[in-house]
Amino acid sequence: MKKTMLGVIVCLLFWTIWVPIFAAQAPVDEKAVADFYRGKTVTILVGHSAGGGFDTYARLIGRYLGKYVPGNPNVIVTNMPGAGTMISVNHMYNSGARDGTLINSFDGGIVTQQLYKTSGVKFDLNKLFYLGAPDSFLYIMAVTKQSGITKFDEILGTNPKEVRIGAVPNIGIEHASLLIRNVLGAKVKLVSGYKGTAEIRMAMKSGEVDSVITDWGSLRVTNSPDFESGEWLIFVQLTEKPIEDLPQKTVPLIYQYTKDDEQRELFRMGIINPNQYARPYALPPGVPAERAEALRLAFEKALADEKLLAEAKKAKVGINPLSGDKIRELIAAGLNMSPKMRDKLRPILLPGG
Repeated sequence: MKKTMLGVIVCLLFWTIWVPIFAAQAPVDEKAVADFYRGKTVTILVGHSAGGGFDTYARLIGRYLGKYVPGNPNVIVTNMPGAGTMISVNHMYNSGARDGTLINSFDGGIVTQQLYKTSGVKFDLNKLFYLGAPDSFLYIMAVTKQSGITKFDEILGTNPKEVRIGAVPNIGIEHASLLIRNVLGAKVKLVSGYKGTAEIRMAMKSGEVDSVITDWGSLRVTNSPDFESGEWLIFVQLTEKPIEDLPQKTVPLIYQYTKDDEQRELFRMGIINPNQYARPYALPPGVPAERAEALRLAFEKALADEKLLAEAKKAKVGINPLSGDKIRELIAAGLNMSPKMRDKLRPILLPGG
C-alpha cells in the first residue's frame, strides 16, 4: 500500500512540476513558422520620434532580427511618436496586426498611466507578450553651460537659480523632473509637450530650455561631443549605483540630496526601479504562441550576435539585455505598487490627474 501511494505521489509530482517545464521548453516548429514569415515584413513600431535613443536601438535590432526569425522576413522600423508612446501602444493593442508581424518598442513609463487608470489608456500591459529589452535606463541630468548654472546645488535651498527642463509628457523624462521639483524643492520650470528627446536636445541647442533628464546611454550616442567640449554638464545621477563611463569624474547620486527614507523610496519607486523596464519590446495579445516564441528567441539571438555587439560598441550603444520574463515581472510589480506609495507618487507621476 505504501509503495502504491509513493508511486502516485511521484507521478503527481512529475505531471505538476516537470511536464509544464518540458512544455515551456518545447521546440518551435520552425517549418510552420518559416512558412508564415517567408516573404513577409515585420514592423518594429517605435513610440518616439526618429533620431532618439529608442529609434537608434530599434534600427540596430532591426538590422539583425530577421536573420534569426524562421523564414527570414524583412524587418523595418516605423515611428509613431506622441503622448509618451501611448499613441503607439494604443494603436498596437487595438488595431495593430496580431499575426506576429508587429512589434512595439515603447517607453516603460506608461506603466504609470495604467497604474492610475488615466482616460487615455486603452490597453492592458499585463496582456502583452514581452520579447525582452536591449538595455535599461540610467538617468542623468544634463544642463547646458550657457544656462549659467554650474552644479545641482545651485537650484536648491535659499535663493536658488531656476533651471528650465524639457520633458515628454507622461513618461520618466517628465517624472524625474517632477520628483526633483516636488520632493527636493528644486527651482525647476518644467517645459513639457515635446514628442521625444531629439526635440528637447534641439531646444537645448537653441536655448529654449536648459536641461534634460534622460538616459545616459542615449545621450552618449547622440551628444558625446557636447559633453567632451564642456558645453553640456552632468549635474546628478538618478541611479542606484554610479555609472561607470561618465565623462565627468565626480557626479553625485540623487540619494545624496534626499533627507529621509521616504524621499529615497519616492525616487526609487518613482523613477529608479521603473527605469529597469524602460525599453520593452512587446507583441499585442492574440499573436499565435508559436510565432511569439519564435520572435522571442530571435530577439535574444539578435542581441547576442557578434556583429550587432560590435556595431553597438562602435556606436556607443549599451547592450545589457533583459529577458521577456524579467520585463513582465518588473512591470507587474510596478502595477501592483502598495496603495500608500501609489498615493504619495500620484501628484508627481500623474500631475493634474
